[in-house]
Amino acid sequence: MGALIPLVPFFAGSALPQAAFWGTGLAAAGLFGTGAAMSLFTGRNPWAGGARMLGIGALAGATVFAIGRLIGVDVA
Repeated sequence: MGALIPLVPFFAGSALPQAAFWGTGLAAAGLFGTGAAMSLFTGRNPWAGGARMLGIGALAGATVFAIGRLIGVDVA
């Protein structure tokens, strides 16, 4: 279910690159919110938990982007 949230702008009819910007923002908000919510169970600072989860998600996204670039995948 959570993976569908960043796709909402595309389903709503937005075109690239606007939909990609909105999708990225929604993904970032979801990652931060998940990390902050997890801190309620771990006793950590919600800002630190949100930033940690956002950082992990950003690193994963950058890694996938780099691999795609290395093998020659392009979004047209």
